Amino acid sequence: MKIDQRQLAFALMGGMAAYTFIRGLLNLLVDNPPRTIILSLLVSAIFGVATWLYWRGWESARFFATGGVAFVVASSLPLTRETLVLFTPIAFAVAITNTQWVAGIGAAMLIGLLGRDLFENGSLDSVYANVAVAASYIVQVVVFAAARYAMDTARIEAEQNATSAEAARAEIAERVAAIEQQRKELAEQNQRQQELLELVSQLETPAVRIAEGVLLAPLVGGIDSRRAGKITGRLLELVHERRVNLVILDVAGVPVIDTAVANALTQTVRALRLLGCRVILTGVSAQVALTLTHIGIELSELDVAASPQEALQRWMDEQVKVVRKQRSDLN
Repeated sequence: MKIDQRQLAFALMGGMAAYTFIRGLLNLLVDNPPRTIILSLLVSAIFGVATWLYWRGWESARFFATGGVAFVVASSLPLTRETLVLFTPIAFAVAITNTQWVAGIGAAMLIGLLGRDLFENGSLDSVYANVAVAASYIVQVVVFAAARYAMDTARIEAEQNATSAEAARAEIAERVAAIEQQRKELAEQNQRQQELLELVSQLETPAVRIAEGVLLAPLVGGIDSRRAGKITGRLLELVHERRVNLVILDVAGVPVIDTAVANALTQTVRALRLLGCRVILTGVSAQVALTLTHIGIELSELDVAASPQEALQRWMDEQVKVVRKQRSDLN
């Protein structure tokens, strides 16, 4: 259970108020001297008032309590013998005040006792005027003050460590938030990049639906092995998704076709045929035709037309013939 300075001060002052009040009542019942009863009730009143003021938020109430009790003790202790009651205010000062107040209470009580000695006896004849007793008292006050100083130092260091730890936690939280933000930004950038790559892929292999079940795929620019693979993959995907029956592959915009590209186109045609799709190659230039012949491509594997219009017309004519034949068979 963690108890802070305020809770400790409140508990000690309230406890002492109750204790001294009960002791005063007991002294009254056993017919102790009136001086003892009055001192007990006076100390109880000091602690009671201080407790109430502290509860109302007056932080200086703890100094008021220790100072008041120190005054009562110094003004009432017997001067002929030593007593441990002398250290009660100092012990309370250690518990609920600070180093300066501990030293001040100790010095004030010794001065008060010596002043009483002079006032009451006319000379320094009390036990507290003895050099050895006074020196012993001063040493003990110094020890109490040092103990309070160590407590204050430890508390300050603990508060500083707590502040540093809180600052470190805040910094870590900021870094985590920054990293999370960077992660989100990178994810968004990757998403945009993926979309751009998809768009580039689509632009590299545009496919236009020009009739029911017919796609026109015009190829423009140089074709290498990488692009040829993308062309094949995209056409296979479109044919499968749209249930295409005919792909018109127009190569009029391709300036040069080497062996690797020609083989890739042939593989594309074969792959599309496996899906039940017919492929007509259009726009074959004289240079491309010569290249295909020299590298040994079997033209019988390729269905060729002069232009996309011719390929589409050929397809439509074939479809009309199929419909007529079906009707003729029905009749």
